[in-house]
Amino acid sequence: MNRTGIEQEKSILLKKIRILYLVLFLACVVIIVFTAYFLKERGLSKANATTPFLKPPYAAEVESIIKPLRYSGIQMFKEKDIYLTLDFDRMIWVLHNVHSFNDAGELILPEDRYGTCGELAAYTAVKIRPIFKNEYNIQFVRAAQSGYFLSPNASHVVLKITKKTDDNEVYILDPSFHRYGPKHEFEDYLFFEETSSLDFVENKIKDIAQPFNNFIPILIRHDYLVGFTVEARNNKSGQKDFILGLTLTKKYNYAGRFIFALREYNGNEEIVENKKSASEVLSEEEWKILKQKIIDLFERVTDEVYPSADQGGRL
Repeated sequence: MNRTGIEQEKSILLKKIRILYLVLFLACVVIIVFTAYFLKERGLSKANATTPFLKPPYAAEVESIIKPLRYSGIQMFKEKDIYLTLDFDRMIWVLHNVHSFNDAGELILPEDRYGTCGELAAYTAVKIRPIFKNEYNIQFVRAAQSGYFLSPNASHVVLKITKKTDDNEVYILDPSFHRYGPKHEFEDYLFFEETSSLDFVENKIKDIAQPFNNFIPILIRHDYLVGFTVEARNNKSGQKDFILGLTLTKKYNYAGRFIFALREYNGNEEIVENKKSASEVLSEEEWKILKQKIIDLFERVTDEVYPSADQGGRL
């Protein structure tokens, strides 16, 4: 092949390379345009454009307040004056003397750090209001949370912080999970009720009342929620059957299982115990505390429901 032929082939090859580059460039443009259209159709690009970065106000001060807090109701089960009553007429159970208040009417947390969502939110609100002064409104909000509080019946309590001069500047503070940030970062929450105060704090209510077959959360740890529940019913013969127990529910699940329960059924007492599952979440000391408290509550409430029952057969 002569020199002229080589130069011609080289020229043709360069033209092909240029055409290939052009095709790749046009393909990239098409992909970018299609992606922008896809995001726009689903409102994603608009959300990013209209949702500015918001730095939570007084973040360092808030962090110092919530950092020591721990989501746990185990400490209240250590108290000897806590007891349980069952109301079969209203179909509710009442756990008495759960909350404590100081002379100023403020909620007292065990060891100034332990509580469940309502207690932690109430405690935190008192602490942060002097910091935020008159710049922000602070409200309590009931919410469902996709990890552990999946329905309104097991609702969670957080704080909503809104700038008074700008209703669009809204932050959520969740002391239970140590989360604080702009509202748009809480997509795993469903907010459905706001209030300026919590009833049990406002009225200094020491007891917790729940319908039968409802539970109260006690501890969140290792992707599990431990709860205390009372299940009860009047059977056809008028016998009052009931179960007191601890439940263990895995994160994102609705249904849990008993890890310890005592049952009064047709005049007979039954026991359910799953220490292996309990050990995944509870320490040996915590297990002993909760187990003994369930036994104490069960014995007392059984004596009240069946005052003429034989006292010698208790657990």
